[in-house]
Amino acid sequence: MVAAVVVLGLHSRAALAEVKYTVTDLGNLGQSPTEAFGINNAGQVVGTSHTASGDPHAHAFLYTGGAMTDLNSLIDPASGLFLKYAYGINDVGQIVGYGEDASGQGGAFLLTPIPEPATLALLAAGGVGLLLRRRVAPWTDRP
Repeated sequence: MVAAVVVLGLHSRAALAEVKYTVTDLGNLGQSPTEAFGINNAGQVVGTSHTASGDPHAHAFLYTGGAMTDLNSLIDPASGLFLKYAYGINDVGQIVGYGEDASGQGGAFLLTPIPEPATLALLAAGGVGLLLRRRVAPWTDRP
């Protein structure tokens, strides 16, 4: 691979370096095609895939920890929303994409992760522990 640097319209050659990549097969939700559109610093990937159920619609997905999850399985079915494409994910796990409501009206969505109740309890206990913890300075300076 050759990298070129352009500065004020002048071309200069950068150091030649061979770049190697590893390829990860993300799989699919049951049927191809699958397309990945975004990745964050934790390696979580979002995109769209199809299911084996014969449903002709694309399904937005999240790939994390070696597994692909249909984002529609992570939202309340009573919402009437169908998430088709996930385009980006940030480092706190928020996902943006495109979905449709029950009438077929489309629009953008933002999914924000909600911590599990056990995680919230653990965080709360840790916070209380920190508040109650008192550090007592050693009395080494006594006359």
